[in-house]
Amino acid sequence: MVRWKQRKVTIYGLGRSGLAAARYLSERGADVYVSDSQPESKVADATIQELKSLGVKYEFGEHSLQAIRFADIFVVSPGISPYSDVIQMSRKTGKEVISDIELASRMADIPIIAITGTNGKSTTTALTSHLLEACGFRAPVCGNIGVPILSLLDEKHDFLVAEVSSFQLEYSPTFAPFISVWLNLTPDHIDWHKGIDNYVDAKRRMFKNQQMNQYAVLSMDDVVVAATSTMAEVFPFSTEQSFDEYIQGTYVSDGFVCCRRSMTDRVVMAVSELPIKGQHNVENVLAAVGATVLAGGDIDRIKEGLKTFKNLEHRMEYVGTIDGVAFYNDSKATNTVSAIKALESFPGEPVVLIAGGKDKGTSLTEFVHVVRKTASAVILIGEATARFENELRQGGVQNIYPVASLDAAVKLGAQLNQGPVLLSPACASFDMFKDYEERGRVFKDIVRARLKEVAQKT
Repeated sequence: MVRWKQRKVTIYGLGRSGLAAARYLSERGADVYVSDSQPESKVADATIQELKSLGVKYEFGEHSLQAIRFADIFVVSPGISPYSDVIQMSRKTGKEVISDIELASRMADIPIIAITGTNGKSTTTALTSHLLEACGFRAPVCGNIGVPILSLLDEKHDFLVAEVSSFQLEYSPTFAPFISVWLNLTPDHIDWHKGIDNYVDAKRRMFKNQQMNQYAVLSMDDVVVAATSTMAEVFPFSTEQSFDEYIQGTYVSDGFVCCRRSMTDRVVMAVSELPIKGQHNVENVLAAVGATVLAGGDIDRIKEGLKTFKNLEHRMEYVGTIDGVAFYNDSKATNTVSAIKALESFPGEPVVLIAGGKDKGTSLTEFVHVVRKTASAVILIGEATARFENELRQGGVQNIYPVASLDAAVKLGAQLNQGPVLLSPACASFDMFKDYEERGRVFKDIVRARLKEVAQKT
């Protein structure tokens, strides 16, 4: 209470993390000012009423000079670019500009397990939490996965398992989790970070901050991740290489997920028995098992936890089968790397791919190569249609069908009857939907409506 009493804090952005920060700080006596660029008409009445009840000052429709001059410290919601005028001006004041993750790490007595990577963060975060709880720990998910970390600090937990994005790490200068996990790195959000080097630096920041009594779980299959420097004890994982007998880590051997800790090797589970589909999910399992073991989890309980884990919504999620055609929702695949991993999850089985949306402008070379090998047809939607169709045709992909809507894509996928239909867009969703979650829900609603139609006819 003393630390924040009468300190002035400006919070930029009133998403879930911004509101949680306002609540957390105002309850500890801080003088809080919320500044959000969206118009007040788009803010829920309940949110406005909560701000008033907390005694929080607020402004909507702009980030004003008043908000900048007000603060002793700034807390920034993910998504606001460090190159934006408001952040540049805030930094010129000489005051700290930090994320909610950074704030939580300074205040928390609970060990934090932080998971980052271009792809697979949410699945690995959820799986790590699930495995820890199977081992008897209280370890809820939080962070970028949807639950603000600040909302959990007053509860009694053994660990907080946080998904952390490069956006949050950009504003986290001293963040040093008990266990840090880095899954992979591919070009993404390059426009936001103004270059790949800045993106890599943001990801590496929390590892640079770690000390010798902490752990870094790093992929040895990604050259950038593997080259990360840290004082923490490194616990590597790999699907591609065996480790020297003196190196601890998680790995795949003869088709089994294995773990070496304290010079003892243990078989965890056959890859074929894992409850989540795809080679990328083998990597996620290795990382989650490693983090759980480092936190004190028992291998036998980890095995049982793996058996009961269910994949997250919008991530290789089976929806249903219409007239023998299976439909999968992978709306979370907002870049080409994620879509490639989804396509490779159906070995030997041609897939009808639904792709497209808000184009991120990244290279499509590898994506086209994989589509040519794995897809029987491609159905394109959204703003990216023209570029995707052009590059797919140039790359030798034959069966391409541009359509006007997701509903039309589902209908065509069933009519083609050329294999399972996979919604894995390789694009953002903002041209047609609020976010990837809405896109995935709409897709599932369409599929389920058609399932009902078929059932009523029989």
